[in-house]
Amino acid sequence: MSRAPSLLRRFVQDRSGTVATLTGVALIGLVAIGGLAFDVSRALALRAELENAVDAAALAGASQLDGASGAMGRAQTAAMGSLVSNRQALGDTYESNVAVAASDITFLSSRDPDVTASTDATAKFIRINLAPRSRGLVFGALTGASGFNATARAVAGYGTAICKSPPLMICNPNEAASLTFDGDNYIGKNFVLTPPPGGNGAWGPGNFGFLSVGSGAADVKNAMGRSPPLTECFGTTVQTQTGNIASADDYFNVRFDIYKSSAGGLKSDPLYLPAMNTMVGSKTAAGNSACTPSVSVPSNSCSSSAAVSTGMGLPRDCNQSSVVGSGIWNVAQYFATNHSGINPTTYTPQVPAGATGTGWNAFGPAPVAGATSPTRYQVYKWELAMLSGAISKPAGAFSDSQTATSGSHDYAAPQCNKTGAQITPDRRTISAVIVNCNADNVHGSSTVHVIAYVDLFLIGPAVSNSIYGEVIGATTDVSAVGAETKLYSVRLYD
Repeated sequence: MSRAPSLLRRFVQDRSGTVATLTGVALIGLVAIGGLAFDVSRALALRAELENAVDAAALAGASQLDGASGAMGRAQTAAMGSLVSNRQALGDTYESNVAVAASDITFLSSRDPDVTASTDATAKFIRINLAPRSRGLVFGALTGASGFNATARAVAGYGTAICKSPPLMICNPNEAASLTFDGDNYIGKNFVLTPPPGGNGAWGPGNFGFLSVGSGAADVKNAMGRSPPLTECFGTTVQTQTGNIASADDYFNVRFDIYKSSAGGLKSDPLYLPAMNTMVGSKTAAGNSACTPSVSVPSNSCSSSAAVSTGMGLPRDCNQSSVVGSGIWNVAQYFATNHSGINPTTYTPQVPAGATGTGWNAFGPAPVAGATSPTRYQVYKWELAMLSGAISKPAGAFSDSQTATSGSHDYAAPQCNKTGAQITPDRRTISAVIVNCNADNVHGSSTVHVIAYVDLFLIGPAVSNSIYGEVIGATTDVSAVGAETKLYSVRLYD
């Protein structure tokens, strides 16, 4: 009778198998946690796949937003898969290529805030909001959830910038009539660019300003003359530099082999080379005096075609007193002074090997209707071709014994800084940004929106803080200067 209680007591007190019991109970939680971890990892991986796919699709679409006709259609086709293939394997419905639908795509003219674009020309950004993809839950039966959705969003834009250019900004000279600017409408016309008003005065059409680079005024000043400039590229927005930069003329004019005042110590510096054609109409002698010639505002007189005994550089447009000239300049007097044996209106210049076009058009874009042919830029390139030996020197060119090394008017080639050879872009050509100073309310230091870029040929040195430049045309990746300065890019914004 005493044996039964003893067996019962032992059974009750027996602890063998406890671990197995606890382990069995714990396994339920471990499986649940493992299932949840697996679900989360799959969800995160799916989201990453979709984000990568949408980013790639947006970049592909943005690459087509060049403003030309059909840009939005091309961008939509590219974003929907013609340029990218993005495999998605972790959604419940396997997609060999993540399908972007037309309904997922919106084109924007600006962002922050987003403004929907209505034309190819204004479409600057593509926004993709991908329709959700579902993901089933391994642990869903225990939680009561069957799955959840994952999606992705991206915004990409097509951008342009100019590089290897001085930090120069021009207020749209035609802003009163149009907030757009096309340099090709001004080919052959001379611009007279003046500094903005002092203090906090409003900048207006025809003013030029310096862009903020480096650590301030000292870096801006050096960037105006250095080649290549120590500046970043200038894209869709730029920051202006306050005030008129002291001695900017001195640094800018090293392009003409002029090394005055604060730039005087640069005449042996290969980073501050002049152009290879520096005729400015200033009579000088060899030696140090060649580094500091006296220069004056380019002439705007067309009353005489007789040679100028003291020499003549390329002039402004006839009677030009405003920002934009007529494009008509005294080509007869310039040739009578510097190339007296040649009539520019009847002469057909030799074309350098490999050049495209015929006659004067082989040396640069043809002028707009009503402007003088040849343009000053075409004449300059023709002179440069003779100085470099690319074409032979015809009788009468560089008249009065004027040659690459000497002349009674001025030197046709640099006499001061001879430390290097021709560089690109040509030192008398620049690309500059165009902005709407009134619309952007530019006062001193301002962030402004770039509306265009323009290629300019510097007809003469800067004088009293004014710059004189003939328009070569709109800056493109194949234009005279833009081939070296224009950069296209696409980037993600969101």
